[in-house]
Amino acid sequence: MGGKQINMGKREKVILVTGATGFLGSAITQRLLVSGCKLRLLIRKRENNTSPISFGREGLIKELILGNELDEYSQGQSRVIGDQLNNDKLLHELFFSNVEVYEGDITSGSLGLGKQEYKRLCNEVDEVFHCAAVTHFEMQGADEHVVVNIKGTENVLQFANFGKQKRLHYISTAYVAGKQNGIIYENEMRSEPLFNNEYERSKFVAERLVIKYAKSNDIPYTIYRPGIIVGDSRTGATCKFDNLYLFVKVLFNIENSFIKNKSEDLDDITIRVPGDPDALINLVPIDYVADAIVAILKKSESIGGIYHITNPNPPRLCELRDLVMTLLEIKGIDVKIDRELEKRSLSTVEKLFLRQTRSYYSYLFSRLRFDDSSTQAILRGTGVICPTMTKELVAVLIDFAVTHNWGEGKRTVLQKV
Repeated sequence: MGGKQINMGKREKVILVTGATGFLGSAITQRLLVSGCKLRLLIRKRENNTSPISFGREGLIKELILGNELDEYSQGQSRVIGDQLNNDKLLHELFFSNVEVYEGDITSGSLGLGKQEYKRLCNEVDEVFHCAAVTHFEMQGADEHVVVNIKGTENVLQFANFGKQKRLHYISTAYVAGKQNGIIYENEMRSEPLFNNEYERSKFVAERLVIKYAKSNDIPYTIYRPGIIVGDSRTGATCKFDNLYLFVKVLFNIENSFIKNKSEDLDDITIRVPGDPDALINLVPIDYVADAIVAILKKSESIGGIYHITNPNPPRLCELRDLVMTLLEIKGIDVKIDRELEKRSLSTVEKLFLRQTRSYYSYLFSRLRFDDSSTQAILRGTGVICPTMTKELVAVLIDFAVTHNWGEGKRTVLQKV
């Protein structure tokens, strides 16, 4: 596990967090803050903003800790986290007394920081939480995934290795498994598989880089591999309306379009969608992912481990389809999951569905099952349990999305930080 010792004394840990304004990054940051850590947040400087960050109370909490993605999401998250605090100490007070913000860039040498600033942080920080990444699947620029996800991780590793010994926490993804089938084990890293998209490939390469570099330089590390993250299991709150939400939104809009154009006289219509009815859709609520990660990092035995933060009982695609159709009360439309859809002649509606969901097409055929034995073993006794994707839970997720209009009109594309 490495010979160098981590300072486990009573002094509050100082943790550098990258990606603190992202969906998962903000949830982790909140929990680290509540647990009593001193935080240093590396925030990417906005190109059109030349002035340094000012600590005006208005908006800064939402932007840096709560994400500033949706006001309702921010409020919901602060209520959830606030429940863990003493009444006399609010989250925003913790923020201003325990957080320092640095403008930088993980894709630059020295993380885009000044020489003295970088050196001071290297000798001050106890642990590094690397959440920042490009998470979209589409190619949107030359080597964007390589620069941010791979080169950025390399720069963070160099930071962890410079100055004082630091522990590294790396957010990967369960889908570094790529196009494999069957059971994927946590501590098993196979030779490079085929991948469904550049995101998967870049995270695979970055994860191997973390393991190789950390072992070579005796850096204590832990890797976390979340599944497909959805909203909060209690409130449904989310700021990211992709994956499950995209499919539900398309069905919702198709139904509304038919009703609008045909009034109440909705004929029986069959819409074929791509996929395997028995495909496993590994959905995990954001609160479980963040709670599990923070619980794991507190255990010294997690050093050197890889943990699947996944759903041990993922729903099948056909089960999700039935739940969604029932919850949306879609009548007159039969959604048929078709393994051979691409070989068939498509209707206009089917072409529309396929075009809007194509980025996630491959996941509708996935039979991957993620073994999470190490995760469950280390979480035993913590009270952190992955919620089952029941009708009630899916209803909470969909209700939030529908009532908040799928985040439209708000900023829903995550900042690269």
